[in-house]
Amino acid sequence: MRRMLHAAAAALPMLALAASPVAAEEGMWTFDNFPTERMTEDLGWSPDQAWLNRVMGATARMPGCSASNVSGQGLMLTNHHCVLDCVTALSTADANYIRDGFTARLREEELRCPSMTMDVLVSVTDITDQIDQATSAAPPEGFAAARDAEFARQERACAESGQRCEVVTLYRGGRYALHAYRRFGDVRLVFAPEHRLAAFGGDADNFEFPRHGLDFAFLRLYESGAAAQTPNHLSLQFEPPAEGDIVLVAGNPGSTSRLRSVAELEFERDVNLPWLIASLTEQRERIRAYAARGPDEARIASSTLQTVENSLKGLTGRRDALRNQEGFAQVVARETDLQTRVGRNRAATREMGDAWGEVQRAQAAYRDLFAAYQNLELRAGERSALFFWARDLVRGAAERPLPSAERLPRYADARLPAIAGALRSTTPVTPAFEEVHLQVWLERLERELAGDPAMAQRVLGGETPSALAQRLAQSRLADPQYRMQLWVGGATAVAASDDPMIVFVRAWDDAARQVRARYVADVEAPVARAQERIARARFRAFGTRQYPDATFSPRLSYGTVQGWTEPDGEEIGAFTNVDGLFERATGASPFELSQLWLDARPRLDGDVVFNLASANDVIGGASGSPLLNRDGDIVGVIFDNNMHALGGEYFYDGRYNRSVSVSASVIRLALADVYAMQSLLLELQAE
Repeated sequence: MRRMLHAAAAALPMLALAASPVAAEEGMWTFDNFPTERMTEDLGWSPDQAWLNRVMGATARMPGCSASNVSGQGLMLTNHHCVLDCVTALSTADANYIRDGFTARLREEELRCPSMTMDVLVSVTDITDQIDQATSAAPPEGFAAARDAEFARQERACAESGQRCEVVTLYRGGRYALHAYRRFGDVRLVFAPEHRLAAFGGDADNFEFPRHGLDFAFLRLYESGAAAQTPNHLSLQFEPPAEGDIVLVAGNPGSTSRLRSVAELEFERDVNLPWLIASLTEQRERIRAYAARGPDEARIASSTLQTVENSLKGLTGRRDALRNQEGFAQVVARETDLQTRVGRNRAATREMGDAWGEVQRAQAAYRDLFAAYQNLELRAGERSALFFWARDLVRGAAERPLPSAERLPRYADARLPAIAGALRSTTPVTPAFEEVHLQVWLERLERELAGDPAMAQRVLGGETPSALAQRLAQSRLADPQYRMQLWVGGATAVAASDDPMIVFVRAWDDAARQVRARYVADVEAPVARAQERIARARFRAFGTRQYPDATFSPRLSYGTVQGWTEPDGEEIGAFTNVDGLFERATGASPFELSQLWLDARPRLDGDVVFNLASANDVIGGASGSPLLNRDGDIVGVIFDNNMHALGGEYFYDGRYNRSVSVSASVIRLALADVYAMQSLLLELQAE
């Protein structure tokens, strides 16, 4: 039986212990395993359980980002870049909220964001024993199916209470937790500044500091057509923290790879990251070309372009971190240390078997499968809403008649409401922009599957990527009513549809599913089985004194407000101010201010803190997370890292890694002195 530290110790003798592998301020900790003693040792203070409970209940997860509840009427604070898809969808040529910003001074002016949801964590349950029991008798080739079936069963039982439920894998399979969320499906935009202010400095300043980004926005949760009642919320502290003050970040960091094996990270460095960077580079150039066609095209493309540019810069930083010999040596040393500990104990050695060798062989199998898996399955139709809707309709029609536990995980009963919600979305579709995404993907597929011409021919159907993309972009799936007709009609309706995108996906989806099945059998399942054994060994050595990898689930990190010293000796301060914004402005993009800010300058206090740096350990997905002081009040909103922290996917370096926040001080200044959002400011101050 595998539990956390205590059960592992009972099963086999403890491996020799050394000092904790976690450095001061490092770690994205789960709320139910926050290291209060370690934080007290490091910083002289740590939050009590009441503090943790209040913060956990007042933070939320939204698509790709985090948020916090800041009033009793469902008001949520997050980043502008986290709501940019919503702002884009609500904008028109006549009402360009990207260019001009969005200000709802009355509740009836708040606009619903198409397809946006917000999840607030309600409970966490350890289900490690149940997953162990369900998989213990499964043969190696059946491990993934048995695990996924138990995931589906747990989520279905939990969802019967009306909650949004998901199983989270922690410690690379060392622990499993069932998270129950309260889901809000009616989320409305309240305030968003002009994009040029939110993204001030553009790609040039991205992951840099000093920064002057006004990257914040407000949303509101609604239930039954009225503002949601949310008594458990946080307050903003408009006085800025001082350098050295303790700050904590509560959010949903997306994904880290600090517990992955050397073999996996070598594959990441040599195969996956170079491929992703090349693919994103091509996408960026095509999107830029589309945006250059005119102002409407620039508006339509703005959100996607920012996402692609951000991802490209971030992934390049991750690749460079893995290529850095000193950095990768940390990865090798970490694994070598654990292997040495295992080797000292015969029972542990027997139980471990050839786990690291199994992972290595799985990566070799992945190399052979990589091009087909990326193009036909994992990144098929990337950025095309029409394609993803079609795939969900085609696969949903095939999967839903099966027992929930036997379906592909995405189509388990507990997850169907989310799919149906996405299909009902009123997100506008621009055929010409869809065509850009489809053509980039189809050209890449044709090129990379040249060694399998029959498969490439089956997907393309004898058409050129350009002609096929143009035809598919005219799909009727842009109409949510038509999508829902097919979803409700199931297999019969999908089989009868002559929509070009449905016909296209139907023609070769079985081949994509076969590629997926090979990936699960030859890569995912062997790695998961091996990682479970490695995780057991890690628990014996370190227990829960080591934090799990980030999984886009609720976490808490601690640190202090501080700048850093570059390797060349340059001192980087912890703060920027309003005067710095105007000094940085050149009048040309991306350092251009709106007329509102230019007009407001005479009445603005130039010393107000604009952005600040802190040593909190965060990663993508934590965007929009509140930066909290010891009282649990919000003093800022996380929106970026510095360049050094891009290697945080794999390791944390307290000398250089910094997170970057918009200060609560400049949020107050902007609302009061620039945008005249007095009602919003009063709501915040009333709390």
